[in-house]
Amino acid sequence: MLSQLGDSRLLLPTAAVLIAAGLWLRHAWARRWAVNLIVVGLVVLASKLAFLGWGIGIPRLDFTGLSGHAAISAIVWPVVLWLLSGRGRLGRWGVALGLMLAIAIAYSRLPLNAHSWSEVIGGFVVGAAGALITISVGVSAQRLHRGWVAGALLAGLCVPIAIPQAHTHQMVVQLAKTLSGTVKEFDRETLRHRDRDSTR
Repeated sequence: MLSQLGDSRLLLPTAAVLIAAGLWLRHAWARRWAVNLIVVGLVVLASKLAFLGWGIGIPRLDFTGLSGHAAISAIVWPVVLWLLSGRGRLGRWGVALGLMLAIAIAYSRLPLNAHSWSEVIGGFVVGAAGALITISVGVSAQRLHRGWVAGALLAGLCVPIAIPQAHTHQMVVQLAKTLSGTVKEFDRETLRHRDRDSTR
């Protein structure tokens, strides 16, 4: 359940609706959030492509790329709950709650064997930095009406239901193979073999 709350099919449409509304109303946080989302997304994508396509990772840290769930959760949920909470102290509590939710989502990737500690922590740190830079416009910055936030979350929920078979990881794998020209993507076992060979 926690991992599903970090699904990009839910969070990216939610963020897109909120950013579109914020830009339309000329709110400063919307421009920052849009830029930060793009930067974080590109950093995560680059780390995954580097490993899947060319095998570039860190064997000793069991690192094969930043966790997308951790990064997207950390950059979206704090901002969403900040917008939902209102101004002043409530806004700060919203940010804190969003970060705690993102930590829980990031941790959920470990028991599922989807990521290592280094990938989860790295993804969270990158995403949280993007969220905090966005929110640094000030706790008293203009906010959207709560109805916008609820509507954006509802729109985000509709996407996984409408396209349950769409998985961004498979798209990234295919892109990595296309760019690198490899027939099969690199996997974690390859990284572990490389680490064992280097220690002999």
